[in-house]
Amino acid sequence: MARVAVHAARHLAANGVPAAVAPALRLTRGARDSVGLSPAGRAANLARHLAVDPAGVPPPGTPVLVLDDVVTTGATAAACARALAAAGHPVLAVLACTAAA
Repeated sequence: MARVAVHAARHLAANGVPAAVAPALRLTRGARDSVGLSPAGRAANLARHLAVDPAGVPPPGTPVLVLDDVVTTGATAAACARALAAAGHPVLAVLACTAAA
């Protein structure tokens, strides 16, 4: 995802939209892999173990885009958006980018 994020930021910046990649979220110790968890289990896992990384976020009020590799239940996307919004970062969109086989 980092490569995709960098490419997207460069494209946006080249077209007059200020953009940068910010590793703003992290999973804390004890987070489980979400594969096999129910939608409620995914949401609960992330509610306890998703944190905004103060070293990686832009200044409060800066709008952000969330990139994820896949959306299964939407729990990860929703948890990321909630965490960023609670830290003062309006989430403009959540984008899922995955390779087609």
